[in-house]
Amino acid sequence: MGNKILFVDDAHTFRRFVKMYLSKRHEVVTAENGEEALELLQNGYYPDVIVSDLMMPGLDGQMLVERIKASEKWQHIPVIILSGNDKSTERVKLMKSGAVDYMVKPFNPAELEIRIDNLLQANQYSA
Repeated sequence: MGNKILFVDDAHTFRRFVKMYLSKRHEVVTAENGEEALELLQNGYYPDVIVSDLMMPGLDGQMLVERIKASEKWQHIPVIILSGNDKSTERVKLMKSGAVDYMVKPFNPAELEIRIDNLLQANQYSA
């Protein structure tokens, strides 16, 4: 199986759809929100990439990125943010916080997979 992806989104149907699509080539674990994602990390799950929705109840995508980037243990895990907000200021804010990419919903899942693959390939060459 391919790389490990942690997919975080509060919408159950969307989470299931993206997991089904990406699981063809990758190991995908899902979380319903930022708290659940952090719990997985704290319990030893170590993904190659985290893909997270921005707007979630509780710990949202912005706070999740900030927590991951503040941790010595997880700061190098790349995070891709998904959001219905297509404002440039929002994308810039998230990228400054440490997100490596930002995709606007709705999106083509093939594009997400290509972005993940390109990111993993770039990280492989820089390691």
